[in-house]
Amino acid sequence: MLKPAGYYPVQIPNLLSKAFRQSVDYQEEVIEPLSEFVICVWQMLPRIAEARHLENIIIADGCIDLVVAFDQQQIGFSGTRETDFHFPIFSNERFLGLRMKPGAFNQLFQLPAELGMDRFLPIETVDPAFDSDKFFSLPFFAAKDYLIHYWTQLLERKKADTFTHLFDNLNEQLPMTATDLYNQLEMKERSCQRMFQEKYALSPKKVLSILRFQKALQGLMQVDEASTLDYYYDQSHFIQDFKRNIGITPRELIQHYRQ
Repeated sequence: MLKPAGYYPVQIPNLLSKAFRQSVDYQEEVIEPLSEFVICVWQMLPRIAEARHLENIIIADGCIDLVVAFDQQQIGFSGTRETDFHFPIFSNERFLGLRMKPGAFNQLFQLPAELGMDRFLPIETVDPAFDSDKFFSLPFFAAKDYLIHYWTQLLERKKADTFTHLFDNLNEQLPMTATDLYNQLEMKERSCQRMFQEKYALSPKKVLSILRFQKALQGLMQVDEASTLDYYYDQSHFIQDFKRNIGITPRELIQHYRQ
């Protein structure tokens, strides 16, 4: 799949875990009518009949997803701010979701991003019009089409605001420091921190760290690994930044999956 310009976070297990790829068919699709607010629609389906318990490392990417645990008949919003080193995945279960742009949850529902982070927020809490009973009465792929159609109508004529576009813009021209970010946004430090908490439930420094981490991983997919590692990891301030905000460096993440 040709990935669009802008911020497009790498999904770690599918990229780095052989056991995950052997057991789970993970796919992403960019849906143009949703693309103002939704990075991609993703799905996870079993490759094998045997149920396998997989543990993976999930890295904060700033996104709040609309997650569907299809077999459990649960649908709701969820994002993560902290690295989960033991995230359980059961290979025989079916999932799908909408990976929303950072800031989209806040803009669309006029609720603080905090409500969708580090928890599971049922969709009815923020969108009572969604018919979960009808949705889960459908077969998997019909339910996926239903969800895409519903969100196409929901987003019709809506335009992403400055903060929903911000990760895309920062990804293209990433400030070196938080001070550079404040200057770029023409905001004072405290105002920027308050705004980022409202929009993303993240500090400006953590946002920059997330963007750097994603750039490192995407670089590993596109160019010679050694040159990418040299660029990012031979600089101690980057290593300290990753350790403080992510809990692991890209080098350590890669080594973990190679063990």
